[in-house]
Amino acid sequence: MRYFLSYLIFLVLIFGCKLNEKSIKHSFYSENKEVNLFAFIGKKISVNEFKKDTTDVEIFIGLDGDTVIQKKIYFDKQFKAKYKIEKLIFNNFKEDTISFLVYDHYGRPKFEEYEYSIMYISRSKENKYYLQKYMYDPVKKNKNGTWVGINNESINELF
Repeated sequence: MRYFLSYLIFLVLIFGCKLNEKSIKHSFYSENKEVNLFAFIGKKISVNEFKKDTTDVEIFIGLDGDTVIQKKIYFDKQFKAKYKIEKLIFNNFKEDTISFLVYDHYGRPKFEEYEYSIMYISRSKENKYYLQKYMYDPVKKNKNGTWVGINNESINELF
């Protein structure tokens, strides 16, 4: 009887806890227009560097009233990226592609090494789109067509 009860508990645990893969898939899409953020899974189309004008200067009046001319110093490289939107995650963007500016202090942005990434974009008051600095998550589709994180497929199953 003891073995039967153990066997029964084992069967309940195995079959009762096993979830149908379709039952755990979620949309994960949400929307909040009060938040200036748009997140999506995108496929890289292009990432191009902008050369900055190194002759650009700032002119301002110092505390003592003297005019100061100062050469602008840029610490970040500027890029224009274009991505095809594969899946919406947060807030809706009405088009199927998006172009946005990227600033990177370390050289070329690391997300360009990946074909697909989750990108986090905000819009400026001038209606330009910017990548939240260094904010991306590389992803790919696994053999089941599910989006997974690149670093550890068994743990990072997303959609």
